[in-house]
Amino acid sequence: MDKELNVERVSYSIREAAASIGVSSRMLHDYIKDGSIAHFRMGTRILIPADELKAFIERRTQKS
Repeated sequence: MDKELNVERVSYSIREAAASIGVSSRMLHDYIKDGSIAHFRMGTRILIPADELKAFIERRTQKS
């Protein structure tokens, strides 16, 4: 019997992270390449910490 785990996400794939902030995967790769978004690797996968996505949005948010 499989039960779905109710776990808080701590990281996202490139595709998930891009969708969550409303940009393309290509644009997210560009942000990673220029150091705007921190990431880590698990084998060949690139993962973005959930906290880093929130911090990226905060850094990019313009305050009036």
